[in-house]
Amino acid sequence: MTNSLRRLVAGGPCVVLLAGLLVACVAEPPGDRRGAAAGPGDSPAPSGSPAPGSSDQGSSGPGSSGSGSSGSGSSGSGSSGSGSSGSGSSGPGSSGPGGASDPGSLDLHRSGDLGFYASFNMDGPDWAEHFGTLDEGARASTVVVVAKAVDVVVTRMFQGEVAEDRFPMIGVVLQPTDVVAGALPPGFSDRLTVEFVGSGATDDEQIATLRRRLPAQQGLWFLRRKGDPAPGASPVPVAPRERDYFRTISPQGLFVQGNDRVETPLTREGDGEMAAEGRTYRRLSQLVALVRGIR
Repeated sequence: MTNSLRRLVAGGPCVVLLAGLLVACVAEPPGDRRGAAAGPGDSPAPSGSPAPGSSDQGSSGPGSSGSGSSGSGSSGSGSSGSGSSGSGSSGPGSSGPGGASDPGSLDLHRSGDLGFYASFNMDGPDWAEHFGTLDEGARASTVVVVAKAVDVVVTRMFQGEVAEDRFPMIGVVLQPTDVVAGALPPGFSDRLTVEFVGSGATDDEQIATLRRRLPAQQGLWFLRRKGDPAPGASPVPVAPRERDYFRTISPQGLFVQGNDRVETPLTREGDGEMAAEGRTYRRLSQLVALVRGIR
């Protein structure tokens, strides 16, 4: 792995689609590898208390409504405009344009949806940050949102120290529906883009394949805006353009509803304490209620 790629990996979660480095597959996202396969169509996860070993956390009251609008314009492979407009930001615990999350919709699981997220598997490198609890992860995030993936784009090209260190950055465009913790920066209340690292082989067909497999279900995303420092750390120097994008705080930074429990589809290793805590919940709505109570 080159020094440029090491710095890119150390600076934030990524999926490297390069043979011999890390594992991923954009052209053929794997199916749901966790738990028993669900039946055709959407089906609710089992109701009741969280899985054994966890506690059901009560929901806090609804937050205030956010304001402002943004445009996260996207294009096909090769470029993406991620400019935004509007003013104001969604405050802590506030709802996005779609209003507060509907528990029923959060707990729906569609067979195959996890396969889309697994295409961006982030196992492999040693991450600079590790989070022992959901509380730590929430406090380390710029914002924690419930959001739906609505598009996949090539945002820009990353150029390293040498000519061969040139990788497309793949953006998963999210539509936030609920701000659970933290606050969305001005201009991002309608759409935001989470970046991952692609490979030189990424082409229009692979992007089209991912678009066809966009998940119907929403996820709980722990995000940091690029350039925002970790708690207690100095600001991270980034090119001005990078401020248009976000990243997950670590491979543990995404939770979605699985067949019979909450899952962490960006990592299969599942050894992180934060991820393990989230997976003790049977329903994503319960986990959202827990995180909403973190202040």
